[in-house]
Amino acid sequence: MRYIIDNATIVKANGLEKTSLLINKNKIEFMRKKMDNIRFMRMDMSTYLLTPGYVMLDFSLHSLLHFQQFKQYMIHQYMKKGCTSLLTIEDIQFEHELGSNLKQKRQLMINSPIDYYIGIKIPFNLLSPSIIRKCKQQQIAVVFVEIDETDELSTKSWGWIRDAMFSNPITLIPFLKKNKEFVHKKSKQLFDWERIMKEHRLSSIITPLEEGVPISKDVLMRLGIYPEKGDIRVGGQVNYNLYNLSEIRYHTDGKPAINALELHPAITAHQGRLINVNGETSFIPGIGVECFIPISGRFIPLSVSF
Repeated sequence: MRYIIDNATIVKANGLEKTSLLINKNKIEFMRKKMDNIRFMRMDMSTYLLTPGYVMLDFSLHSLLHFQQFKQYMIHQYMKKGCTSLLTIEDIQFEHELGSNLKQKRQLMINSPIDYYIGIKIPFNLLSPSIIRKCKQQQIAVVFVEIDETDELSTKSWGWIRDAMFSNPITLIPFLKKNKEFVHKKSKQLFDWERIMKEHRLSSIITPLEEGVPISKDVLMRLGIYPEKGDIRVGGQVNYNLYNLSEIRYHTDGKPAINALELHPAITAHQGRLINVNGETSFIPGIGVECFIPISGRFIPLSVSF
């Protein structure tokens, strides 16, 4: 069925703009300022700010959660905040655990009400060409590498690791354990990590990523999740949030300042279906699907490129 999201306010590079969207089969078929000459059912969104559905990062979901625990966690930590896609990370301590742990994670996520990607977190000593090849077999494209101040980063065979990624890059993200200030102070370890990533032309993200908050567009581009998620565009999925314009605060440049922890969207749509309306959440198990990253960093912005 075709319908029009009419007169919604969206954020453009040069400020806010009124835009109408023609929706067809849960895809955005057409966008322009006015669609007065097109006769389809309309949804008047003139009092709302429209944003893409958020992609958020999760380290906490684990296979021991009962269904009700899983449901409540997903609702309160993600759906109410406008999350329509989740990057959930599985903790791997030993290489032989990879297959079985990912199987358990996928079993847990069968009930997901939103789309999801799966990544892994491994200790630095586990990073090797072998585990990279196994990640490729499992279609895992995001690997957090846990490091501390004692790890000797230069001891790795980075050239072999890069060769193991041939034709299917994996994004490596440093995860600083124990001392959180380690990340923000950008210690010698992080400087060394960044230098090695540049030297061997490996895809990586140095920017600290927080659990339960929207992942920025720049990071989504680096991961390869954008433009499939995190954007309002022609041909894109109908995943969006609507905020009451009267509740929005603005930066000095006129762009909206939305803190996802403080201000929740009035309406959230996932694949064209309303899953959150004024705090009333519709949890439908299994409508979310596992998504895969075909090529990480397909659209790398200048702000994060090496």
